[in-house]
Amino acid sequence: MKYLILLSLLCCVCIAQSQATLTVNHARIRIGDQLKATIELQSSMGGSWTNKKDIWPDSTKGFEVVSGPDTTAANTGGLVATWSLSFFDTGYVYIPKLPVILSHQGKVDTFYTEDIPIQVQPVEPDSSGLAGIKEIYVHPFSLAFYKKYIPHILGLALLVTGLIYWWKKRKRKMVEPEIIAVPITPHDWAYEELQKLAALQLWQKGEIKEHYSLLTGILRGYLEKRFDIQALEQTSDEIITQLQSLQLSPRTLQDTESLLSIADLIKFAKADPGIDLHAEAIERVRMFVKETTIASLAPASPTTPDEHVAVD
Repeated sequence: MKYLILLSLLCCVCIAQSQATLTVNHARIRIGDQLKATIELQSSMGGSWTNKKDIWPDSTKGFEVVSGPDTTAANTGGLVATWSLSFFDTGYVYIPKLPVILSHQGKVDTFYTEDIPIQVQPVEPDSSGLAGIKEIYVHPFSLAFYKKYIPHILGLALLVTGLIYWWKKRKRKMVEPEIIAVPITPHDWAYEELQKLAALQLWQKGEIKEHYSLLTGILRGYLEKRFDIQALEQTSDEIITQLQSLQLSPRTLQDTESLLSIADLIKFAKADPGIDLHAEAIERVRMFVKETTIASLAPASPTTPDEHVAVD
């Protein structure tokens, strides 16, 4: 029994030798100035200060924490942490008691600092008051003041003279030929974009989501250019619904629906369908473009008002 009492007394002595002290470098400041608040933790049993970064409450009255903590080791073997505080209320502003949590061998002890009053003084106005408005001083004219601009004026005059001489002496006006841009067909555009995407080798580098985003963007852009479908603004289901009204083969329609579904899973659910599907994705879009291009070149057959036409 006496051993338990001795052990309890020993623990009490260790705890008593652990303390946290809060000090400030100034007890009286002017509003808007900053002071240093320092907490020194002394613990004879060691341990770690667990709430050093979160010791200040979320909201403080009359002041705010500007920076900190800056931690150093005390000469006595403890820990010292310093914060910069800025005060924006006049009068007495109290720094509240702060809990210092010490963790040692699975045990947690909490020590509280003392609250400290800070006298915040207002800024006194200047007793001299506002000075009167002085008259505007007019500098007397002097030609020497403008001599620094003479080289610039001469250079500008020579440049204007040279331009006038060139304008008068030129024999003929060079007319640049007008460049008429040949509109690119939707399928040529799609083939070119697919070739650029394949050269990037995104999925081989692990950028699978970016690969499918660009691939479905090419498919949607081709649908807009080829069939006037607002694919860039529609969901995958809306695109498939519109494609069902075109004269496409069931296999092409099924492959396109599968590609859009896989792309949605990769972009939104971060799924990974496998390397085989990555390699086939660009070829699926290329085959879709090829089939719809061949259909556009086939002769149109007579249709009724209720029939759908696959060509533009």
